[in-house]
Amino acid sequence: MQKIIAKLIPQEGVLGIENNSAASAILICAVVIATYAITYAVGALMRRFSANLKIQKFEREAQILSKHRMFKKLADLIPPVVFLILIPMLFPREDIGDALFVAVEKILFLYFYIVLWIFLSGAVDTFNDLISARSHKYMRGFVQMMKLTVAMVVVIMAVSTFIDKSPFRILAGLGASAAVMMLVFKDAILGFVASVQLSANDMLQCGDWISMPKYGADGVVTEIGLTVVKVKNWDNTIANLPTYALVSDSYINWRGMYESGGRRVMRHILLDVHSIRFCDGGELEKFSKMPALKDYICESLARGDGGGEPYSLLTNAGLFRKYLEWYIENNPRTIKSMTHFVRQLQPTENGLPLELYFFTTTEWIEYEKVQSDTFDFVIASAPQFGLRVFQAESDIGGAPLQES
Repeated sequence: MQKIIAKLIPQEGVLGIENNSAASAILICAVVIATYAITYAVGALMRRFSANLKIQKFEREAQILSKHRMFKKLADLIPPVVFLILIPMLFPREDIGDALFVAVEKILFLYFYIVLWIFLSGAVDTFNDLISARSHKYMRGFVQMMKLTVAMVVVIMAVSTFIDKSPFRILAGLGASAAVMMLVFKDAILGFVASVQLSANDMLQCGDWISMPKYGADGVVTEIGLTVVKVKNWDNTIANLPTYALVSDSYINWRGMYESGGRRVMRHILLDVHSIRFCDGGELEKFSKMPALKDYICESLARGDGGGEPYSLLTNAGLFRKYLEWYIENNPRTIKSMTHFVRQLQPTENGLPLELYFFTTTEWIEYEKVQSDTFDFVIASAPQFGLRVFQAESDIGGAPLQES
């Protein structure tokens, strides 16, 4: 080809450039222009293909491909491939010399490997986004391991090209130093295995609230890496956890709470046992006027509990417990479809624990408001039943409780 072009050029050359050099320059320019014209044409076809994806209701996939510029990266592979094919054909080794031919070839291979790494890295990121968009699983650990593998393969191929050795011989040499490699990449290997387990078993996702006191973590997962999981604590500090620790150690994941739609309230107050007593007729008459207790008291009296004194087994603590059950049942912020009750726990030296158990909203601030409002009501209502909420100073010279 070079000789054909040289015949078309005057023997004295062009613009002071000798005939053969001018022919080589023209040929190189033609190859470069043709190559990048093909690249532009392929890019245009890819853009048209992307537009068709959007039309065919694959807009999300098309956006991900455009985000990572995959069509451009694919088209960028064309120039080095074309150069590697055409240069040996247009400029034979015997015409330009062995040293120059080898140097040009290695430079072109280096160019190809760089573009190949860029394309494969983008392909891995695109694959991750496509999987995440469909399954909502975060696969950063997989992505990092795949990138590391791709990088090692590309580097081995590049090194083998420059030292004129088979890549398999390089791999054999690396295999001989496997023990050292295992030590160097210990965290990466453990992290990869942990990432596989976390993803396969759906144990952890970005956005999950986890608690892991051993590592000072109590907050939202922001990043799941190959070796490190980042957790943004509620005090805005960042806790870095080894990825494999989330498989080998125990932690609490609050995702199930959010998915269920209800967060549990399980708190108790301590009633002073000296304030618990049976109710007399006057008290029962007063409590019967409360809509919350009217039916319960009437049913108890109708059963004749206690023989001749039907009210003798009704205590102020029992009526207070029923009153709180009515309050929880009729509270609009209680999730009625989930378990809710009021119960007594084992008495302690500090009094009789009365526990409220129910579920409410998962929104944190509103949840705290519900807890506060509920126990404000509980503590304020106790004296209406002649009960005293225990606190340490109440038993040290405290004034006797006045009954209303």
